[in-house]
Amino acid sequence: MNLYTKEELDKLSVMYDGDKDRDATSKIRGFLFQDYVTIMCLLNNQVKYVCSEYLEDVDVFFEDGTFEFIQVKYYPNTNPDMKDISTDLYYQYLRLQMLHSTLTAKPSLYIHRKSPVKKPTLDEMKKYINLGNKLKKAVPYPDVKNSETWLRKNVYNTNKKDTQKNNLFTTMASEESLNDFIEKYDISYKDDIKQYKEKLMEDLAEVYPDSDENGDKDRWQLILLGLAISYVQRRYMLVNPCFEQLKVDKKEFDQYMTESVKTKTEQTIVSYLVSIVCEEYGEIINNNDLSDLQIRILNLIYKNTIQWINKIGETVEGQCQLLNTFSIYEVSKIASYRESSVENRLFNIAECKLLFDYFLDYLWKIMLNICQQKDSEGIKIFEHLELFDPVHYMVPTVTNYICLKFPEDQGVDYSIILPQVGSKFNELKRKVIERIVHVSPKPGKWFFENSKLKKGKNYYDYSTANVSENPTVADLGEKSFYIECMDCIGVGEGEWSNCENCGDCIFTEKCIKEEN
Repeated sequence: MNLYTKEELDKLSVMYDGDKDRDATSKIRGFLFQDYVTIMCLLNNQVKYVCSEYLEDVDVFFEDGTFEFIQVKYYPNTNPDMKDISTDLYYQYLRLQMLHSTLTAKPSLYIHRKSPVKKPTLDEMKKYINLGNKLKKAVPYPDVKNSETWLRKNVYNTNKKDTQKNNLFTTMASEESLNDFIEKYDISYKDDIKQYKEKLMEDLAEVYPDSDENGDKDRWQLILLGLAISYVQRRYMLVNPCFEQLKVDKKEFDQYMTESVKTKTEQTIVSYLVSIVCEEYGEIINNNDLSDLQIRILNLIYKNTIQWINKIGETVEGQCQLLNTFSIYEVSKIASYRESSVENRLFNIAECKLLFDYFLDYLWKIMLNICQQKDSEGIKIFEHLELFDPVHYMVPTVTNYICLKFPEDQGVDYSIILPQVGSKFNELKRKVIERIVHVSPKPGKWFFENSKLKKGKNYYDYSTANVSENPTVADLGEKSFYIECMDCIGVGEGEWSNCENCGDCIFTEKCIKEEN
């Protein structure tokens, strides 16, 4: 028996019509965590559909007609707003009752927090909805058609979330419905994002095992995570989506995963890269005390990075472009990469995982700093979504490396973030530099952490052995470049909350640590 009839789904569409155009508040940490929750729900054999960003953060439709609408919150160090969370969930619950839904409503909060929270009592809920003695004992609801008409006229006539809730509660809230809501309200505590990800990857590997018994376990788990993330996130780019477009059918998800793991393809490499993006972003939000603004900026940067990686990683040439930027391979190895099998290329990419992390860290931190600086100047940055897209800072005509052009970096048309070589600088610099001196156009600035080369102005007319020479060069051009050591940009644990003014350090005409 199909419990999800057109009639029932139409009721949810009525609810979605009232939500989709209302004012957007800042997301609090939950974006990546929300995706992980979505995937974990899809692994439940009792689930039929899962929607992300429909009525709530995650909506789960079970085979038995249970409808779980979930707020996903990630608060490692701060306190959740239980009033806002609980009234949001009651708002959904009350509308379901008004529309006479036959689904079994289950309002839920999935939360990570060091100390527990309690679901509100009846008295607390009464205070939350602010009706006091005006709260009715019970309210009779109109039939479905009249309820829909009433909602559109009295609740959806504004796009302000708080006003919508107040308008609904004032007329339709009751002590009876509050008691029912509290009884069904469930709070589920989750591990921190790192532990939750590890459990998720283990579960994915159990359902979709590697056919190669001798394969790398960790790498396989990351590939599965990337495949799942890519599938779920396709829906975020939909314009004016409906339920049919937003829902992830468990059977279709299972078919996609099963088919995707049968044979290693370019998508396998893409998925591995995507998983690295997710992992690194998770480490940042888990290990830094970020402001709401910083979280919102990074969420958008992360989402756009996934899209960029999905596009650039799907071709061998795109993969080479990435490797030529952040690897420590010599020129010949990258040249031979093109002719290698998918399995060998995946191995080559995996060898550079930490270097890719490093590249992402510095690219994201520079973008975060740019966005924060513009916000401090009074620019409405969320009206300029290009600021959160890595592609906005890349030169599309340069295809042999990731060529960056930061508009704030006056006088430098081409820049590159080079790999971290650390204590092995002398051993690895030749390989890295040899690649850079042969690219075209040559970058006018090298972002090169821990570089033992001369900070500030250098030139390209050198032998590898004499790279640290420092002649006087009047202007930047094909034969000259700056080296930025990146000491002024913090990407370590606890440093992401710091806002560095790039205009005063890495975007200056010379390295501020350059010797006079």
